[in-house]
Parts: sequence; structure tokens; C-alpha cells
Amino acid sequence: MHFSSIVLAAAAGAALTVAHPGAIYRSASCSTPDGSGICREASDCGGYSVAGLCPSATGHECCVQRSCSTSSGSGVCKNIGSSCSAGTFIAEGCPGDSSIGCCVRNLVQQRAVQPSPSQKPIHSKTTASHTHTATSTHGAAVDFSTAKDAAFFTCLKKTHDKVAIKGYGQACGVGGAVNKNFVTSYTNAAAAGFTNIDAYLYPCTGTQKKGRPKCKEPATQLAEFEAAIAGAGMNINYRWFDVEPVDPGAACNAWNLGMAENLALAQNWTALLRDSGNTWGIYGNGNQWTRMFASRTTDIGSDLPLWAVQADQKPGVSTVTTFMGGWTSAVGKQFSEQVTVCGSGVDLDSFSV
Repeated sequence: MHFSSIVLAAAAGAALTVAHPGAIYRSASCSTPDGSGICREASDCGGYSVAGLCPSATGHECCVQRSCSTSSGSGVCKNIGSSCSAGTFIAEGCPGDSSIGCCVRNLVQQRAVQPSPSQKPIHSKTTASHTHTATSTHGAAVDFSTAKDAAFFTCLKKTHDKVAIKGYGQACGVGGAVNKNFVTSYTNAAAAGFTNIDAYLYPCTGTQKKGRPKCKEPATQLAEFEAAIAGAGMNINYRWFDVEPVDPGAACNAWNLGMAENLALAQNWTALLRDSGNTWGIYGNGNQWTRMFASRTTDIGSDLPLWAVQADQKPGVSTVTTFMGGWTSAVGKQFSEQVTVCGSGVDLDSFSV
């Protein structure tokens, strides 16, 4: 990757200005009857904003990010007068009055990924070879962390609408780093015609093994991730924060600070995400939650949209049942792991955004 000195300076400046985010974000937080938020300009809110809950001198409103579930699909609660790009406002599933609606993206496609019992499923998978064959183009998505060439994306575009690319990894040898394949994979995906491209950040967390450096500060990791996106001119739809433990013997440790400190770290991260000016959600597995936090109900940021992991081979976000951390609906579902599509290993997903 080649970054201009201006981009690098901006990234470094971002890291410096939020080197101690706790004081900044606590002072900018706000609370509504339906969830916590961050004080910011209404025009910069990726969710819905409520007036009168922030210091009047700032002109800010309380910005709350909250997922929603409607009879037409899942989405994100937003002010009706704001943009619902490539989507439709549905007047249900959100708190407040009629000025707030559920923005359901790709509504027609989303309905297609939830077949009735009389319909054939849109995905078939042969267990022996772990090879996936898509039989419909509607709502299908994949995520991956390894390099993908142009031929892969050209093949994938025939059957899938969306990709989610690993943009940042633990890289515990250096305390966190941009995924070396991020820019190349994004470039190849865009060249193949993908316009709905997400990226996820898998952070360096916890105390690393002897001889390895400490994880970089959350603000620094976030700034490096954003610098990569800006430097390559990427148009990222959703950004996802990957919250998951590691198995014993893994190269890097993760979330091993103790339950209370893990919660504090996670809430530090979600405060940064809310205040980033970008649309963020949380990737997580309800069945792994108590390996990191005190209970399955521990809330690190349920006002942010959820991409749930539930590998039951059933597509469709409405089929998610393994919730945790205060979430009651999801906008994404990883329903199958480590399958082969177009000759390369991926995970299979459904999204409503």
C-alpha cells in the first residue's frame, strides 16, 4: 500500500487526539429512554438522533445506533428525513414517534433469502467436499480473511451480492496491523462489479505472550484501519468490529484481561466506533460470550447493529436465535463456515444491509 504523507499525518493525528478516549467519550455520551448514544451533529448520525439531550451550546443531538426487525426484514433505526441509501423505511420496529423508521436495505433481495417451506433453499452444500453452490443471486454474501484474486470475484459476482473483507488483524507480533490482503481484495472485488463491500476489524486485545509487544491502543488500531481505507479510496458499506476469543494454543491471545477489564476494553472500543462518523456493527457469537464477559447478557454496545454467528446452515437474518449482550435482532448472519466457493475458502452469510 502507498499512503500519502497527508493521509499518514491525518491517521497519526487521529491517534493523538483520542489517545485517552475515556474522558472524551464519557463527556460526549447521552442517554435516551431506549438506549445510550453519543452527542454529535444530526447530519453525522448513522442512526437516529434525539434533540434536547445534549449540551445546548454544542447544537448536538443524541445519536443512537440501534438495529431493528420488521415484517419486511431487519435494518437500522434512522430518522425518516435522513438517507436510507438503496433501501426503504418501514414504519415498525423502532422506538419513538413516526419520525423514526427502520431502514431496510435491499428489501426485495432480503425477502428472497428467506424462502417458504415450499421453496428450494438458495444454497446447497455438499458436506464431503465442503463445496457450496448458489442457486440464487438474491441476498447471498461471503466473508473471508485470505487473499482473493480477480478470477475469484468474477466468478463470485454471478451468484453473490456482497462481500465482507478482513481489513485489520491481531498481528500480535506488532500489536495489530492492517491485513496485507485488504487493498488487493477490495480492488479486485470492486473491479468485478461489487458495490456492497464491508470490511471487518479483528483487534489485538489482551496481554500477549512473552517477548511480544503490547497491543496498540484501540484508537491507534482504528486509525490505521481507517488510513488504509482512505489511502486506497475505498467505499465501504458497513464496518464490523470482530469480538471473539481464541482457542488455546493460538498464536495470539485475545480478551484475557479478566471479565471486568474485558468489558471496559470492549466499551472503550464501542465508544470509539460510535464517534467515528462511520457505520459500525458488532460481529459476535452468543455461544462464545461467557468466555470473554461475565454473562451472556453482558452488554458491550447493543445499540450497534449485530452480525451474528450461528452456523446452522440456514440463510436469512430472521433465523438468528442465539442472541447475547442485549441484542434481540440482527442485520447479518454467518450461517456456514469454511466452505469452498469459486475454488476458494469462505464463510457464508446473509445480510439485510
